[in-house]
Amino acid sequence: MKLTKEELQFINRTLAGNRVADSLLPEARDQKQQTHSEIKKLLASISNSSQFSLVAKNANEQVEFPLSDLSALMEILDNNLEAPNIVEAANSSAPRSWRTCPSTPVRFRLSPQMMPFNMVSISQSGGLINTFPYQANAIQINLISRIAKLYLADPIPLFANVHSIKVASPLELAVSFAMNKTDNEKLKAFILHNYIQRKGLD
Repeated sequence: MKLTKEELQFINRTLAGNRVADSLLPEARDQKQQTHSEIKKLLASISNSSQFSLVAKNANEQVEFPLSDLSALMEILDNNLEAPNIVEAANSSAPRSWRTCPSTPVRFRLSPQMMPFNMVSISQSGGLINTFPYQANAIQINLISRIAKLYLADPIPLFANVHSIKVASPLELAVSFAMNKTDNEKLKAFILHNYIQRKGLD
């Protein structure tokens, strides 16, 4: 299905309205350009074996518009530099965010009183933390704050609101979290970069 000019204008206006109006710093602009380049690589790699649709969601329903003409999709993406949500395809009704073993060290600081721990795996909504040299259950018991800091390649941390934290093994904690829109976009860009690397598309 080819989108009409009016439909494309509506989508582009909606995307533009959701963007932060502040001018981007050079580092942020470079990150956006890298993300946009990686989105195009991802689309090129899956275009022949995937079905595309435009999805609109609200609290009560989800509406999907099939896209058979990828040129319309590319026109939309040219005006949107936000990384996609990558989920694992599964038969269950609750899809799970794609998780990866990060290609560069990722540190998760649960409390100002604790050292940052390495993340064994990470997704858009959580991950697995290696608590060595401490026992995972001891860290869980002593956890007071629900605001954690996530350090990617940038020394400036992202802030994560911890929803749950469970013992996965004697030296591992499984944590789920949420972030504000700005930090979440940075995390999604990081995960997209790892996805591109894991698939050998870089």
